[in-house]
Amino acid sequence: MKCPKCSYTRRFGETAPEWQCPSCGVAYAKAEGGGGTRARAREESGGGGKILMLLVVIALAGGAWAMLKGGRSADSRPAGAEVVKTGVIMYSLTTCGFCNQKREQLRAEGIPFTEYFVDTDQNAYQELIAKLAATGMRGGGIGTPTFDVNGKMLMNNPSLDTIRKYL
Repeated sequence: MKCPKCSYTRRFGETAPEWQCPSCGVAYAKAEGGGGTRARAREESGGGGKILMLLVVIALAGGAWAMLKGGRSADSRPAGAEVVKTGVIMYSLTTCGFCNQKREQLRAEGIPFTEYFVDTDQNAYQELIAKLAATGMRGGGIGTPTFDVNGKMLMNNPSLDTIRKYL
């Protein structure tokens, strides 16, 4: 797949998720404005549905194992990142410009939140996948930031008004 933002062509063996450009980190669906991106990505990757389902099952099993073993281990937050347990959890990527903007918006509005970086914290990634699977999400492009606001999953950089609605 070729990135609509930076024109990088995805190579075999890339470690970035299928929905994200390995070069610039943009979610393909955001850069293209949505509309058929998932179907095109499946066509170009030769399907991948079975592999994706296997990865979801593995992630769910890993999340359950982590919970049985006493919860999350130390995650990889940037130095000085605040840890505030609230009803607002923001799942981010360390390279995501949308995440940086939303973080600053939340702080400016005085909305307390907990942030987990799913690209550096495997437990946070597994937790996110498990929560999305519990809501019926079956894979595909998931943009960041994604929020859990008091148990309601809000994907693809929701507006502050949408976040406030579930506070």
